[in-house]
Amino acid sequence: MDLSAIAKGLGVDQVYALLDDHGYANFLVEIGGEVRVKGDKDGLGWKIAVEKPIKGERAVEQLLSLKNVALATSGDYRNYREIDGVAYSHTIDPSTGRPVTHQLASVTVADSECATADGWATTLLVLGPTKGFELAIARNLPAMFIERVDDEFVVKQTPRFERLLAGDVE
Repeated sequence: MDLSAIAKGLGVDQVYALLDDHGYANFLVEIGGEVRVKGDKDGLGWKIAVEKPIKGERAVEQLLSLKNVALATSGDYRNYREIDGVAYSHTIDPSTGRPVTHQLASVTVADSECATADGWATTLLVLGPTKGFELAIARNLPAMFIERVDDEFVVKQTPRFERLLAGDVE
C-alpha cells in the first residue's frame, strides 16, 4: 500500500490536532508544501503562495489569504526523472502503471483536512486536465488546475476555488 498521496497531508493534520488540543488559536502547519491554517495572522489571513510549476525554478502563480483551511498541491515539476531529454513524472497512473503523460502540471485543492486535500490533488492530477476538472466540478471541490499549453501555463479554477479566493470560506 502506497500512502504517499496523503502522507504529508496526514502529518499536517496530526500536528494541527496537537496544536489545537493545546489551545492555540492562530497557527500554520506546513510539511513539504502541504499546509493547514487555523485562525488568522494580523487580521489578513495566512498568506500562502501556490507555485508556478516551472521545473528548476521558484515563482508564485497565485497568492492566497486563508483562514481555517487546508491546502495541498500535486504536480510534476519538483519530482521527476529526465531520460534522454524526456521528463517522466513521479506520479503513476494506476490504470496504466506508468507515469502520467498529459500536460497537467499541477493541481491545488482546498479542504477542511489536509489529508483529504492531498488525496484529491493527487487524484485530479492523475486524471488529467479534462477528466480531473470535470470530476472537481461534479464533486464541488475547490481546485485550481495549471496546465502546460505550448510554452505557457493555462490556469483553470473551479467555482468553489474562485469563491475561496474571494474570501468566501465554507
